[in-house]
Amino acid sequence: KAGNIYVSANKGCVVFNPDGKVIRSFVDVEHSAMHDMEIRDEDGTEYIYGARNNNREGIKFRASDGKIVLKLPFPMESGLNPAKFNPTAITVAPNGDIYLADGYASNVIFVFDKDGKYKRHFGEKGNDLKQFNTCHGMTLDTRYNPPRLLICDRNHQPKGRLVHYSLEGEFIE
Repeated sequence: KAGNIYVSANKGCVVFNPDGKVIRSFVDVEHSAMHDMEIRDEDGTEYIYGARNNNREGIKFRASDGKIVLKLPFPMESGLNPAKFNPTAITVAPNGDIYLADGYASNVIFVFDKDGKYKRHFGEKGNDLKQFNTCHGMTLDTRYNPPRLLICDRNHQPKGRLVHYSLEGEFIE
């Protein structure tokens, strides 16, 4: 809301004011290696959601002080193999559901409720129409009603693509 700029790096999260001055940072092992970040206002408090690929988790922390309020590890209840888990993207639906893309491993998108409880997953690795080959980036596309997931499928053959999925995990186009 203040116009600050949040950037991630291997060392953590650094916050700049609109003039480019560093005003705070969260540089520690708990905030490091965020591959993707999203800012969300929840009841007047700004939170950062981060996909930490090298640390095998998603996180949620307060933008004001860096306090981590939620961690999203590999959901064992998914029944999938957790041998490799490298989240690449994260986004949040209007109802608070959290979508975490495992783009460098299974190419599955995990869905958690607002409290971090695993709900379901969708997708699989491949180059067919409804498969992903490095679901690398993802955001909530609010140009539609209801909103959709806009997913960057970076290595899909013959070339990368952007695809829309419903919030229920159904391929749209």
